[in-house]
Amino acid sequence: MAMPRLFWVVFAAMLVPWLIMNLRTAPRIEELAGGARVLEMRLTGYSFDDARGFVAAIGDEGARFYLDVQLWLDMAFPPLLGAVLFLGYRWLFPGLPGRIIGTVSLGSIVVDYLENVAVAAILRAGADGMTPQMAATANFWTTTK
Repeated sequence: MAMPRLFWVVFAAMLVPWLIMNLRTAPRIEELAGGARVLEMRLTGYSFDDARGFVAAIGDEGARFYLDVQLWLDMAFPPLLGAVLFLGYRWLFPGLPGRIIGTVSLGSIVVDYLENVAVAAILRAGADGMTPQMAATANFWTTTK
């Protein structure tokens, strides 16, 4: 049985922000940061000093680009990924198991949005205004995701 057409449409739509983030925006931010990885892509986490150093390195230009471009793309990506996961699990596991697994996978959208809000707070605060608690919160959501 073939995967439903809706899955492929949503999958293609999901690829658009993912490709832009991974091929254009994240590399630009990382270049401004002297090669340091974008915060939301540090899946093993980061410390207050790491976050502070990153925000200082990207400066106002990088923070604005991160807020205005990267995080907006990352607001579009999670629901599309969630839809891909939901549809995929529904197809792989027909009936109630697929609905349950698919619905649970939608929790990743909430976690990614909470991470985006926390990273945005760090960027708006700047290197001198961010607190250890702000960095710990953002790190928590990054590693939870």
